[in-house]
Amino acid sequence: YDMYGDDLGRVLDGELGGDFEQLITNCLQGIEQDFDPEFHTEDKVKEDVESLYDAGQGSFGTDEAALFKFLCTAPPEHLKTVNLAYAEEHGFTLSKACEKELKGASEKAAVFLIGMKLKPEETVAKLIQKACAGMGTNELLLTSTLIRYQSMLPDVDAAHQEEYGKSIKERVVSEARGKYETLLVEVVKCGLGETDEE
Repeated sequence: YDMYGDDLGRVLDGELGGDFEQLITNCLQGIEQDFDPEFHTEDKVKEDVESLYDAGQGSFGTDEAALFKFLCTAPPEHLKTVNLAYAEEHGFTLSKACEKELKGASEKAAVFLIGMKLKPEETVAKLIQKACAGMGTNELLLTSTLIRYQSMLPDVDAAHQEEYGKSIKERVVSEARGKYETLLVEVVKCGLGETDEE
């Protein structure tokens, strides 16, 4: 608002629509709860598993509002327990359930949200790999990911090496060229805490 003189929620309301807008609006509200072991109990886990099933696989049609509110409000510790309990009870993780119940941008956003809460380093590593997959490089996705998650790069780099057998820097060098390569390498080095003397 200070920079552009307009409310971000109102701007996105004019640009987005449907389920995707609903999920983004929930995310903008910053409503994630703090984990409270006295509130996020085993009974709460069971209650949420049942509610999520009723909102999706257990009904005709999907209650996106209930699903998105839970995903945005649940703290990672609670979401992890609910995810395990849901998979044990219904045979699907929450990510798989979202893939079945949602479509398009809403599906991708919900799965990404779950990933960032449960396995953030692996999720960002996968995003970097996705930017470099196939013919050509998605430069906007690669650049945005490296800058947005620069502070996470030490852990992301470890996850990337474990999953794909190469470091992020090696990935960048193999994908980028010229000044763009030089710039991205410096972004990665800065995120990893490396210096030219090392």
